[in-house]
Amino acid sequence: MVFNKDEMHAPAWMNSAFLEKVLKQSENNNGLNVTECQIVPGTRPGDHFASIIFRAIVKYQSRGADHEVSLIVKTVPDGNGLKRDLLKDGVLFDTEIVMYNSVIPEMHRLLRSVGDDTELGPRLLYFAKEPNVVMVFEDISVQGYSMKDSLLSLSEAKIVYKKMARWHAASVHLANTVPVIKTLNKGLASVTNEEFESIWDSNIGMLAKVIQEWPGYEHFSEKVDNLKKKIYKKLSHIYQLKESNIYNVLNHGDLHYKNMMYKIENGTTKDILLLDYQISVWGSPAIDIIYSLYVLCSTETRENHRGELIKFYYDEFVASLNKFGHLGKIPTLLDLNVEILKCGHLEIFISTAFLPFMFVRFEEMLEEHSKSSNSDEGFEFDFSNKEKMQEMLEGSYRNPVYTAVMQKSLPVFLTKGFLDI
Repeated sequence: MVFNKDEMHAPAWMNSAFLEKVLKQSENNNGLNVTECQIVPGTRPGDHFASIIFRAIVKYQSRGADHEVSLIVKTVPDGNGLKRDLLKDGVLFDTEIVMYNSVIPEMHRLLRSVGDDTELGPRLLYFAKEPNVVMVFEDISVQGYSMKDSLLSLSEAKIVYKKMARWHAASVHLANTVPVIKTLNKGLASVTNEEFESIWDSNIGMLAKVIQEWPGYEHFSEKVDNLKKKIYKKLSHIYQLKESNIYNVLNHGDLHYKNMMYKIENGTTKDILLLDYQISVWGSPAIDIIYSLYVLCSTETRENHRGELIKFYYDEFVASLNKFGHLGKIPTLLDLNVEILKCGHLEIFISTAFLPFMFVRFEEMLEEHSKSSNSDEGFEFDFSNKEKMQEMLEGSYRNPVYTAVMQKSLPVFLTKGFLDI
């Protein structure tokens, strides 16, 4: 089995003493004593990027009884590399700590006050910034939640869009009483750097080259290649807080199908919990909607039910604001659709930079790489390792499923002006 290489060995400080400290705080019991612990990789390759995650199975004694608990420990990698560079100033963890400590609890309280028992995500049990940046969560896999290997059907997407709508509505209603909500401004565009842009430019250039091989689509190649360098200014503008936004919400910021866990019973998804609030950002609601349409929803869901899903989200959003007794102006469905159109360059960015990788399973690709290199130590899933990632991911742009999607999408992007920069 292949794991992320940087999760194969836990840092030295992540030991029994540390976990005992966590449990003493979370259970409010200074007499608690950890008797045994096992720390294993917490994720599969490709399940996440901007952190390293471990699962700790801990046996302990508390108040005269023996207990066992599973915890998820999220921290910063020790070595150098793109992950470390991205996380070194602690901004992403700062955002997530604010979300778990200040924002999500207030959202839950508001929802409960109107009889809504919606659960948004797992509980944070412990966090620290010194001497190590670390967050410890309850392990919701013991409650029957698991990861999913495919993009979401319409019925599954509606579970997420219902939660997203209630999340957005709660943020609008709470924005003045929980002012930290409006300060969250570290979205996708603000945490990128030259190395990320170099990787994305390489991928966009790869797509432009592949398009030349599609009969009848050759004229799109130059327009796609022209996105390099220029698309990031458009991306930055979309993520900036602007007076021209018809309205703003607190976006989750990374509504990717792997940033969720699913309770599946008899083959049917019953509930979905949201994870990873590191790039939550106050801004246009189009950010979450566009992002999720491409990296959450299946191709069938996006292409055949896009309007239905947006209307479903909007109705849930308005219903929640009304339940909260919100006295401010409630935006119209037209307002929402105008925001989505104004932020349209985000669609072309996600389609060229992220979408190709929605149709491949990184774990399988890395298994093959591990076999070919005779390595049994796991492969480091690190975008900074350009040669290996390029070798494995190049085929994604030639994937027939992605080809079919882009051959439908490029003419639409052209007529909407998204290819004009």
